[in-house]
Amino acid sequence: MKAVQIGGGLVGQVIAADMMKDFEVTVLDHDADALGEVERKCPGVRTALASATDPDRLAPLLGDADIVTAGVPGRLGFEMMKTVINLGKNLVDISFMAEDFEELNGLAREKGVTVIPDMGVAPGMSNFLMGRGASLLDEVEDAFVFVGGIPAKAFPPFNYQVTWSPKDCIEEFTRPVTIVKDYRQEVVEATSGLHLRDVPGVGTLEAFYTDGLRSLARNIRARNLGEMTLRWPGHVEQMRLLRSMGLFEETPRTLGGKEVIPLEVAADLLFPMWKMEPEKGDRDLTVMEVDVHGFRGPDEMTLSWRLLDHFDEKTWNTSMSRCTGCSCAIFARAVAHGFVKQKGVLPAETLAHDDALYHFVMEEHRKRRIKYTESIKKVLNVRRP
Repeated sequence: MKAVQIGGGLVGQVIAADMMKDFEVTVLDHDADALGEVERKCPGVRTALASATDPDRLAPLLGDADIVTAGVPGRLGFEMMKTVINLGKNLVDISFMAEDFEELNGLAREKGVTVIPDMGVAPGMSNFLMGRGASLLDEVEDAFVFVGGIPAKAFPPFNYQVTWSPKDCIEEFTRPVTIVKDYRQEVVEATSGLHLRDVPGVGTLEAFYTDGLRSLARNIRARNLGEMTLRWPGHVEQMRLLRSMGLFEETPRTLGGKEVIPLEVAADLLFPMWKMEPEKGDRDLTVMEVDVHGFRGPDEMTLSWRLLDHFDEKTWNTSMSRCTGCSCAIFARAVAHGFVKQKGVLPAETLAHDDALYHFVMEEHRKRRIKYTESIKKVLNVRRP
């Protein structure tokens, strides 16, 4: 079988390497240097220069692909997805686009293709597991995701190192946050709800609201629903300070006699301080907890999943890139091998009721040493007729 990965970045390389285990893989990117790095890390992979949104260039490259995977900058994500759908190809994508990808559902159904968007670790597996929990309950009271990609140790002064785009990280502190409270959507400020949370095997982290629910806010009916990011204590107050100074603004301003975009300056200053350097001993962790609480019949139930994943010494991949890329590759196989037969744009939470798919996904993660630990707490006969 043949697969095409659009985007040769850090996570794209992980997706390609995983898919190469049983697919002929071609990686597309507009940057020749990025493709050179892919060829170095994935011997035997095919590569081609191409824009993610150019249908004329993509058409012959995707022609005989059994599945397409993608990870491109968010600003290109929607047009890339639309282009791949119009070319009649199934797609599993990790691009964190600002647009509403479910607007393409009608087009995907018309073209007879399956698209699974936002299919990394969070969003992605967080959606799938929350959807799984909701599917096993009659009523959902509370459903929350707590997730963070953090350095294995807190590095002052920010107690943080970045394993993905520093600009995207900063945007977590600026985007308004959608939550659900008493069955109604509300918009709150990023970093609200700040509190400390003890995480087994890690220690005490701070948790705060960020804009990560996306399609979950529409597709999961729960009394209370939210996603919180996890960081080492102290990080949020520093980021709030920088935000209050206007350093995360995207509107040009005159500073020091020159017109600059504050966000661009902040990213350039922060990235050297946040840069993770494995060759110097830096390591990262991926931490995620998904809790879904509610009722099934007369019983009160809480279904939980826990992930604690470490930097991979064998492949020299960061935990975050591995957890994200492997999840995408696993769902790509699920589509290619017929576990997902529905057509349209299908957020992961809408697929989680399928027992065969759930067991396939969890087993494939275990094979890659990415272990989600499931637990169920039940209180019998809380509700009586």
